[in-house]
Amino acid sequence: MLPVFVVLLLGCVEFLHAGPLASEPAFQTQENFDLNRLLGKWYDIASASDCPWRRKHKTHSLVGSLELQRSDSPNTLDMTRTMSRQGVCKVITGSYELTETPGRFYYHSVKWSADVDAYVVHTNYDEYALVIMLQQQRHGNKTTSVKLYGERCLQPLLWVLTLIKEVILSRHRSHVTSDCVPGQQTNTPPETKPRARRTAALPTVEEGSGDDMPVFRGAESCTAKQDTGPCFGMFQRFSYNSSLMACQQFVYGGCMGNQNNFETEKECLQTCRTEAACRLPMDPGPCNAALELWAFDAATGKCVAFKYGGCNGNGNKFYSQKECEEYCGVTRDGDEEFLKVN
Repeated sequence: MLPVFVVLLLGCVEFLHAGPLASEPAFQTQENFDLNRLLGKWYDIASASDCPWRRKHKTHSLVGSLELQRSDSPNTLDMTRTMSRQGVCKVITGSYELTETPGRFYYHSVKWSADVDAYVVHTNYDEYALVIMLQQQRHGNKTTSVKLYGERCLQPLLWVLTLIKEVILSRHRSHVTSDCVPGQQTNTPPETKPRARRTAALPTVEEGSGDDMPVFRGAESCTAKQDTGPCFGMFQRFSYNSSLMACQQFVYGGCMGNQNNFETEKECLQTCRTEAACRLPMDPGPCNAALELWAFDAATGKCVAFKYGGCNGNGNKFYSQKECEEYCGVTRDGDEEFLKVN
């Protein structure tokens, strides 16, 4: 089992000089806590917080690693935080103050005028650790955060997986798959697209049903069951449901899973849809986005434009008239006359 650790990091603050600390612990820390076994380098796994800044800036979440070492003072730890922020690798250094309670740490942020009280509440040192952090700003605002750190985003303990999915996943999560190098560009962060107006139409692209689709997908791409994977990300994806002949939205954790995992509904449909979709009724779905798409009308034998609501519906929706006609075998009037002459 890979070693796992939760560090004492709160996304709302940076770590500077210490201030006053409440005398009574707010949480029970890990029994027989052993600090020496937690020193070293560890990786971000998951986080949740009611900090307003973090909830507002979820797309700016920090992912990376943190290294804790003994300092010259017996009462503090040196911290080196290497993180990827919006695609750029950065380093922050600071210190944690030890307390009389083993497993309880303290730091202060001058920038945010905040005191942070952190507790290692669960750990077995070799597999996981979970930390709860209480932050109080000078003007009285209080927030609570939970952090889980580990080495890579692989298979955590079952109870940790359950805990995070119930307590953390529903709120926020970030993960990292490798070290970043300070000053270097990291992987391009997910693009935050502006919310489209409800009357906006999808771009009309003249293409066949299979154009520009990945060529390395296996047979399971359209038949495997929906799989979120073991990691704790929150990525909107689509999977094909062969029974409903439709692509359904789900939240992907960010690692593993299977090939029935598409970034867009369009990619999903154009990869997995069968000719049987042409016999389905036009279904705009329950949403109100009013996107202009095309569907095959079995009664007239022609492809007609319709307004798609933007969610649900079925596989009888195409992104251009040409795509619909090619897929459903529609013969245009002019083509029919040409065939009769010949």
